[in-house]
Amino acid sequence: MTTISCLSLISPVGYSAASAAAAIRASIAAFAGLSYRDVNGEPIRGAAIEAIPTEIRGRDRLAALARLVVDQVDPAVGDRLPWGDMPLILCTREPEAAGARLNGILSDLTYRNGSPIRGKRSGHIASGQISAFAAVEQSRKILREIDVEGCLILAIDSLIDARALNWLDRHKRLKTSEQTDGAIPGEAGCLSLVTRRPLFDSGVTVRGIGLAIETATVLSEEPSRADGLTEALRLALQEAGVAMHDVDWRLSDVAGESFAFEELALAQMRLVRRVRPEQPVWLAADCIGDCGAAAGLIQFAIAEQGFARGYAPGPIAALHGSSFFGGRAAAIITH
Repeated sequence: MTTISCLSLISPVGYSAASAAAAIRASIAAFAGLSYRDVNGEPIRGAAIEAIPTEIRGRDRLAALARLVVDQVDPAVGDRLPWGDMPLILCTREPEAAGARLNGILSDLTYRNGSPIRGKRSGHIASGQISAFAAVEQSRKILREIDVEGCLILAIDSLIDARALNWLDRHKRLKTSEQTDGAIPGEAGCLSLVTRRPLFDSGVTVRGIGLAIETATVLSEEPSRADGLTEALRLALQEAGVAMHDVDWRLSDVAGESFAFEELALAQMRLVRRVRPEQPVWLAADCIGDCGAAAGLIQFAIAEQGFARGYAPGPIAALHGSSFFGGRAAAIITH
């Protein structure tokens, strides 16, 4: 059994998992005009974190976000953990994606007691939106091989960046006054703990993980059959020992593009073998925009809050991840 618990979540609608989940549940969005303009000179709308001043940009903005995530860990929980002894997996955007890099950004990042936040066998997964799923899989492998309390996963990303916004705009993937079929940029950071058994009152149990590759992406000319997402879901369901119709609700990183919505629906249709009355989908991006590599870990955190506070639609949830460049991932979780 593998349990994942959120230690800290910083988003445009809240600086804790509880506050962010409550805002998303209430459909409270944080979209506003940014200090950036699109190729037509029009202001770009996005969801920025107000605690980080707008003049802090690029790598410095990501460093400030990482510091904020660690500072917001509840001492009642954090003081019980062996900081510096646990491996930490950093999740970031893909190497080919535009934007600031995070290499070496954790070198001087410490917990409140001065301990470094990462221990031996720490790593870096640069796979964008599917990074958190790959990090959970890597954490399970580490926990099987060495005797540690748990593995930390830190996912940080910001599309509030001139290079990222320009890339999205040039590829017609940014929602503007002329391009309505696009994503709204956001930013977020999340720190979670993966353990063999529950250490805290809240947390979710990971029953299955699936990773796959999609060749027919939004950037290609191939017709989409959702092969990658279907395969990722199939693998996760197979490991969990359940069928698609057993899933009570779903969460996804879909951030506004019709291609992603169609892919999500097609993958479900290809796997459902029995009709069920309802299978709602929760989309955090409706309130916080596209948060890139942080989107996957946010799904785990939002699901954890739904389970812990009793408003989850059922005991089994499916999580979905789709990266810009073809990575696809899925997870089956329970309380």
